[in-house]
Order: sequence, then structure tokens, then C-alpha cells
Amino acid sequence: MITAIRALFSSTIGKFLALAFVVLVGVAFALSDVTGNSTFGGMGGANVAKVGSENIGIGELRERVRQTYNQARQDQPGLTMAAFVESGGLDQVLDQLIEGSAFDQFATELGFGVSKRLIDGRIADLPAFSGVSGKFDQTVFENFLRQNGISEAQLRRDLRQQLLVEQLAAPIAQMPRIAPGMAQPYAALLLEQRRGQATFIPSSPFAPTADPGDAALRTFLSQNKAKFTVPERRVIQYALFDRGAVPVPAVTDAEIAKVYKDNAAQYAASETRRFAQVILPDRAAANALAAKVRGGASLAAAAQAAGLSASTTGDLTETAYAATTTPAAAKAAFAAQRGDLVGPVQTGLGWTVARVEDVTAKPARSLAQASEEIRTELAKNKANEAIVDYYNAIQDAVNGGASVEEIAADRKLPLVETPALLPDGRAPGQPAFVPAPELAPLVAQAFQAAGEGEGHIATIVENEKFAVYAVKSVVAAAPPPFAQIRADLLSEWRFAEGQKVARDKARAIVKAVEGGKSLNEAVAAAGPNIGSVQAIGGRRAELGADGKPVPPELALLFSMAKDSVKTLEIPGNRGWMVIALNDVQRPDPKAIEPQRVAAIAQPLAPAFGNELIEQLAAEAKRRVGVTINKDLVAQLRAELTGNAPVTE
Repeated sequence: MITAIRALFSSTIGKFLALAFVVLVGVAFALSDVTGNSTFGGMGGANVAKVGSENIGIGELRERVRQTYNQARQDQPGLTMAAFVESGGLDQVLDQLIEGSAFDQFATELGFGVSKRLIDGRIADLPAFSGVSGKFDQTVFENFLRQNGISEAQLRRDLRQQLLVEQLAAPIAQMPRIAPGMAQPYAALLLEQRRGQATFIPSSPFAPTADPGDAALRTFLSQNKAKFTVPERRVIQYALFDRGAVPVPAVTDAEIAKVYKDNAAQYAASETRRFAQVILPDRAAANALAAKVRGGASLAAAAQAAGLSASTTGDLTETAYAATTTPAAAKAAFAAQRGDLVGPVQTGLGWTVARVEDVTAKPARSLAQASEEIRTELAKNKANEAIVDYYNAIQDAVNGGASVEEIAADRKLPLVETPALLPDGRAPGQPAFVPAPELAPLVAQAFQAAGEGEGHIATIVENEKFAVYAVKSVVAAAPPPFAQIRADLLSEWRFAEGQKVARDKARAIVKAVEGGKSLNEAVAAAGPNIGSVQAIGGRRAELGADGKPVPPELALLFSMAKDSVKTLEIPGNRGWMVIALNDVQRPDPKAIEPQRVAAIAQPLAPAFGNELIEQLAAEAKRRVGVTINKDLVAQLRAELTGNAPVTE
């Protein structure tokens, strides 16, 4: 879980780009934050930090943490706010708010700027603001901001920050390469080999068999509440609508006739031609080339002899050809026969010699002949307009405060109510319930909705099928009733007690080894139910090869000092390990082959680029000055983890 949370803030340049406007992450480019002096989403209160001339209010920090938490839950649906905060989420968000504000002031001081027009263009490009037609929709834009508690000014500050990062920080991060001398120590580190020993002390043989009673189990539950907590669930009401639910007006003969009349040129007789042509710098050269072609040479051969090449146009009308040459040249070209040579003719690019390669004549079409094509196109356009109007009408009803029940009743749409669902669609209270796969976007959005009863629209199939929905009720994350989980509590309590015994035995083994015994001797003296001593080790570069996870015992082995011994707890109360490092062999950096050093230097370059960005961020904070109210941050931490309220 901690790894998943840290992945939100994985790279240094990403620290600027990953935080701000987190509700758009996944559907748009991750942005960064510029806090400004105004409060976020109308929230006021005390300031948790002062960055240069700007303040970060506790309301803004709280809302940013919640948005980042909601984003993390898309990858880890069972993640609780308490676990998110305890794993460093609050600290990471605050750091990014501070760095974003400091960086913005620093970049402005250096003379960097972003125009309103550039921000407008970036807003128009964000897919989250596209309507049913696929283009930017002002109504969708305003609804999105309102539903997510974001002001337009805040969004524009976010985009300004992203664009400043693109101007200043991103180029610095693109470090092309590093010198071999810098890469040699890293190469030696990757080629380092370690050998050690490990033994496993399982907890199960030491788990008690007695039942401690309800009081002890309730105490154990209170101490391990998060482990038994069922994540937040939501009951969703929704009504589906698609093109089939939308009445489409019939196409009339009068409408067909009007389209035919308004586009008369499209249905009139027309002719297109394709040309092979060569453009020459002067008339003498053009005359010489034309003479060769008329003498029997091919246009391509004559052009090649002159050090040029012939190009072939697409199928062009006379008007289109005139636009690339001149009206006179086009008139002559369209008066010639297939295979005729035209020119030389002077154009804006020089002197053109062309051959008519193909002539395609399209006869005129009468109203009767064109009617079916026009009818099909009009019907398609009317269907598109109808679904857009229907969608917008429902969106207007939602914006006007109409409930999902009212909207469904007015439009005679079947209203469906789900059981209490987890973010992945499962219903713990009804294990047999399986939602339709197409409802996954609706369920995901419902867990991002602001609160109960608020209407929203979700896209089920792009431009085809939609759902109007609301969260009817929210079931807060909590453990199930004690009686329901007593058996599981008893099992976990026994393993936890066995884990304590395994821990004590592991510590006794470490003490014996540090006192001079070998690991084998210490294990033998510790008693029965302990695993045998195994040899472990390898080369550092092989850790995590092919994307495989690094075994925890090897990760510990490669972080230990030579001749040391450490304990390692196995998650889930499964036991403890004792690791001893016996041998470390690291090659002389200067003796490593240059080719190998070069191969290692290439992937190291981004890391050095990130280090430069770290230094840039540190300098920005130093220049503007940063003060943090640690007491207020601690209060917010207590509030978010459910331990205390925050007084604003």
C-alpha cells in the first residue's frame, strides 16, 4: 500500500506535475499547484504554511489531500484515508503545495510568464471538458469545476504552474548523458556480489490454542481496526439512456430539397485531374525539359537528367489546381487531353511542366438521384443533435437540482438501485451481486462524487450511452459486527501472539550470533520449530530483474554492513527471519570495461536530471522563504485519521 501511494510522487519532475488538479489525473496531463492568496473552493481558516508572499490555508490543504486520496483509491479501492495519511500522503501533498508555490514565484522572478491565450488553449485541449460531440463544451467545463469544488481561477493557476514547469524545469531534467568517470562508482555498486545466510522462524508453531475470551478479542480488534475494516461502500441510483431512448424527427422531402439547393455545386457535373509535374527555376530550363519529353523521353527521366524529380498531385478540381499554380495554368491544364504535356507555365514557385495523368469526370446528379444520400446524412445529423439535446436537457435538470428519481420519472427511464458497493463493484452484503461490466465508469465516478443525493451524468459508451445517477447513501468504512468476525479475530489473535514468540526467538538468535556463535549454532540452540539455515545472495544488478519483485530478505541483505546480523518481520504475522551478511565483493571501478560503464551511464542520466530539479526546487524555496505551522499540520493529521477535529 505504501508503495502504491509513493508511486503518486515517484519522480522529482513529477513532484511538480503530479499534485495540482488531481481530479484530472488519468484523463489529462497531471498538473502542479500554485496556491495564490485566495482560498481553495471557498474554504478559509488558518494557514498551515507561508511561502514567500503567499499563504497555504488549512482548508486548501485538506481539500488537496482528499483529492489526492481519491486519485489513489482508483488504483487501490480499499485504501482508507487513515492509511493514506499514515503512509505519508499528507506530508507529500503539503511538500508539493509548498514547492509549487515557491517554484511559481521563483520562475516569475526570473522573467518567465504564461499568457491567458496559452492557458485557454490548454483548457480547450483537456478531454475532461469535452462534450458529447468530442469538442470543448462550456457547460461540461462549468459542471466539472462545480462538482469538484474547483474555481476557474484555481484551475488557471494550476495550468499556469504546469506551463511554467514545462518552460523552466522540464528542459533542466532532460540531462542527455553523464561522464564515464561519474558512472564508474555506480557500475561497481551494481556489480557488487553479496553472500549471506538466512533462517525463518514461523509464527504458527508458537500460536496459542486457547480462546482468550471476548474482552481480549475486542481489545485486539481495537488495536487492529484497520485490518478488519470494510472500506466505504455506496448505494447508487441510476437510469441509463442511449440513442434508442431519444426520439428523432423524421427527415422531410422539403429538408432534402433545401440541402440539394444549398449545395448545388456538389451535385453538379464535375471533373478532377491528376498531374505529374516538374517545377524548374527558369524558362530556358523548362523549355529544354519540355522539348525532351515531347521528343519521347519520360517526364521522370527528363527531370532526373536535369537533377530534379517529378511529383504527382492528387485528384484536383480546376479551382484546386489554380490555387497551387495560377488560373491561367489551370485553365490550360484542364483544356488538355489525358497524356498531353502542358507548359512551360510560370507559377509562383517557378516554371511548371506538367503531364495530364488521369481525368475523372463525375456526371451531374438530379434531386431524385441524390435524395437517398442526403436523407441518410440528415438522419444521422438529426440523431446526433437529438442525443446532444437530450443529454443537455438532463444535464440542465441536474444543474437545476432535480433528483434522479424525478429525471427518470419525467423521461420514463427505468430507475435502478444497487446494493452497497465497494469501488470495484462488489457488494459485501450480497456476494452474488455482479454489476454489468459497462457500469464500471459509473461506479468509479460515484466514488468521486461530492456527496449523497447530488445528480451526475456518466458516459457508458462514448457518444452512444449514458447514465444519470446519484449516490443514495454512503456506508462509512468500519469493521463488521463483532459476532460476525469473531472467528477471524480469534485466528488473527493466535497468529499475532505466535508472532511475538517468533520475534523473541529471532532476537535471541541475533544476540547469540553477535556474541560469537555461528548462525547454525544459534539456530540449533534456539529450540525446535525453526527453519534450517539457507545460503542467500547474488549480484545487486540482478535484484528486480525482468520486473520481478525483490525478495525482502535480499533487499535487507544488500543494505546491511558486512559481518552484521539483522531481523526481518514477515508481514501478516507469518513469522520472522534472521539475516547474516558474510561476504561483500565489489570490483575496482577503474577496472570495469568501458562498454559496461557506458551502458550503466545511460539510465543514470535521468536520475542526475532529477537531482538538478531537486536543487532547483530547494533554491526556489530558499529564495522565497518557507514557514510551516507544524502544530496545525498535526491537528489536520489527527482529523484526517479520525482522532480529532480541526478548529479553523
